[in-house]
Amino acid sequence: MKKFKPLLILMLGSLIPLLFTATIPYALSTNLYLNTRKSTEHGWNFEIKLYLITLREGSQYTIDVDISDFWGMEISLRIGETPYMIKGFSVNSGGYTGETMHFTASKTGDHYIQVKINSGSGFYDIIVESGTIDSATGSTIDFFDVSYLMVLILPTIFILVVGLIILKKRPILRKKRQLVSVYKKVENGKRDISVKKEELMICPYCGSEIQKNLIKCTQCNTSLK
Repeated sequence: MKKFKPLLILMLGSLIPLLFTATIPYALSTNLYLNTRKSTEHGWNFEIKLYLITLREGSQYTIDVDISDFWGMEISLRIGETPYMIKGFSVNSGGYTGETMHFTASKTGDHYIQVKINSGSGFYDIIVESGTIDSATGSTIDFFDVSYLMVLILPTIFILVVGLIILKKRPILRKKRQLVSVYKKVENGKRDISVKKEELMICPYCGSEIQKNLIKCTQCNTSLK
């Protein structure tokens, strides 16, 4: 059990960043309400804005992002069932006055809309309306993208790999520490022996090695005084 305990701790620890990366997109999304315009939303160059709206399965909707020419912003639109945008619908006409997308809801419940600012920065309005309103600015394309999924799990993979390398080297480091400990003990033992030798003397009568300051030799019982 002790052998697998460090591995279990490593696996549990690697899940901590996954917990944060998986929940942050949900916390960063802004609520939208059907047929209600959200005005003066601001976006920076390369920024991604995320919106949450509840829709009904099988119903048709129009997403309209309106931008003034003044800002020179070029955006793309995506809509999916999760904030990770693994699959869904997208439109990107390359224009600078916003995007309009028509789509049919794939389920009843929460849908996530992603507004990606490809260039420029400034303000825009966004609205989701029931039915097909106005003309779409471009073709609605199905997409499947796992790039965010990779970003999601990369910290966990990194911690696991580094942790496994450390665990693999751990027995070697332990053996090195044990060798150093043994070496020190040997050194201490030698030092102790040398100290003991300084406390010894040779009996002048029998030639035996005896302890200093004795009254009689412990070997020949001759008086040393």
